[in-house]
Amino acid sequence: MTVMEHPPAVPPAVDWSFPSRREHRLDNGLTVLVYNCPGQFVVTVSVLFDVPLSGEPRDREGVAGLTGGCLTKGAGGRTAEEFADAIAVCGADVDASASPDGFGVRLSVPLVRLSEGLALMADMVQAPTFDEAEFAQQKRQRLQEIEQSASYPQHVAVEQLNAALFGAARAARPVGGAADTVAQVERADMVAYARQHFQPSQATVVAAGDFAGVDPFEAVSEAFAGWQHVGGDRLPGEAATVVADRRVLLVDWPEAPQATVRVGGRGITRNDARWPAMFVANFAVGGSFSSRLNTVLREEKGYTYGANSGLDTGRHGGLFTVATAVRSDAAAESVGHIVSILEAAAGTINADETATAIRAVTDSAALGFERAGAVVGRVEMLLNENLPLDHVDANLSRIRRVTPESANEAYAGVLDPGSLIFVVVGDAAMLRPSLETLAYAPVDVISPPRR
Repeated sequence: MTVMEHPPAVPPAVDWSFPSRREHRLDNGLTVLVYNCPGQFVVTVSVLFDVPLSGEPRDREGVAGLTGGCLTKGAGGRTAEEFADAIAVCGADVDASASPDGFGVRLSVPLVRLSEGLALMADMVQAPTFDEAEFAQQKRQRLQEIEQSASYPQHVAVEQLNAALFGAARAARPVGGAADTVAQVERADMVAYARQHFQPSQATVVAAGDFAGVDPFEAVSEAFAGWQHVGGDRLPGEAATVVADRRVLLVDWPEAPQATVRVGGRGITRNDARWPAMFVANFAVGGSFSSRLNTVLREEKGYTYGANSGLDTGRHGGLFTVATAVRSDAAAESVGHIVSILEAAAGTINADETATAIRAVTDSAALGFERAGAVVGRVEMLLNENLPLDHVDANLSRIRRVTPESANEAYAGVLDPGSLIFVVVGDAAMLRPSLETLAYAPVDVISPPRR
C-alpha cells in the first residue's frame, strides 16, 4: 500500500454557471426555452402560463387550483383511467398547479418517450376532459383540506399573517381558495377559466434535460403547433401593498403545549438592486442554522428546535418573515428576543458573517440544480417574477461582490423592526399577560373556528 505523505493540492473552485439556454418562438406565439443538462435523461418540461391568481373571480377563488387538479384526470378524449394508463406507459409523471403569479403544467418523462409525453401534455392544456365526477371529487378533497388545515396551528398562523399583511388583496387569502368560495365553484367555471387563460401567446414551454440525438424544438412544435389562441387577453397582476404596521395577533389555541410564531413585514423583490446585499444580511440574521436568531433561541436559550428568517418574493412585492415554534412559557421572551436581535443587527453585520454567507450560497449553487426538474423550477420562478433569464448567474456575481458595508446598508434600508406583524398561536389565557407586558404592540386576541 502506498501512502501519500503530501496530498495533492485542491485547486480553487471554478465559478459555476446556470445551464445554457436556447430559445425559439412558434408561429402561434408559444415561447420555447430549452436548457442543456448533460446526463439528465429524465426530461422535465413545463408549460407556464402568465396568469396571476388575482385573475380568479372574487366569489370563485379556488377555481385555478381545482383546474390544476382536474387537468391530470383525463384529456384528449380519454377518461381519467385511460389518461393515467397512457402516462404510465410513457413512464411519465404529470401535475398542474396555480401560484400567485402563474399557472404551471409539468411533465417528467424519459428522453426516449419525450414525443409521446409532450403529446399527452398538449392534450392537457388544449383538450382537458373535465369530467363532472372527477371535478366533484377534486372539490370535495379541497373542502376537506381546508377543514383539516384549520387543525394545524402552523397553517392558521400563516393565514392570519397573510390576512394582516395584505388587507383586501388576493394575496391575503389562501392560494387554493377558502371554503365559502370553493363551495361556489362549478364545472362551468373551471371550463371558462381554462378557455380564457390557457393560450399559447400567454405561455412559455421550459424544457431541461440531456437532448443528445433529439431535437426538443421539433418535438415541442409537433405537439403544440396546432394550438391556437381562442380565449381572452393577458391579465395584469395585482400589485398588493404590504401593510407597514406594528401588531401582535394572538390566536387562541387552548392548552397548546407550544406557541407557533410567525412574523412578517415589508421586504423587496429580487429585481431590487439591494437584493444580493439583503440576502447576505438575512443569511447572517436568520437565514442559516448558524444565524443569530437560531443561535439565541435554540442554542443559548433552548426555547425551540429552530428559528429562521426568510425573504419571500413575488412579481409585485416581497416580505421579510420569521418562523419558529417555542415553548409556551417562553413565547413572550422569544418575541422579545426576535425584536432585539433584529434591532441589534442594524449596522453590525461583520466581515466573517458576510464571507460565510457568500461562500455558502455561491459554492453550493451547483448542488441546487443537479436535476432537470430543479432547473425548470428556477426558470418558472424567473418567469413568474418577471426577472431576466440570466438572473441566476448575474445574482451570484452580485452576491460575490457584497461587502459588510453594503449588507448593513441594505438591511437598514429594507427592514424596520418597529413595523412588524407578529402572529402567535397558543393558549391565550397563558400567553396574553406576558405578551402585553412585553409591550411591543397592543395584543389582539383572535378565536378562530376549529374542529
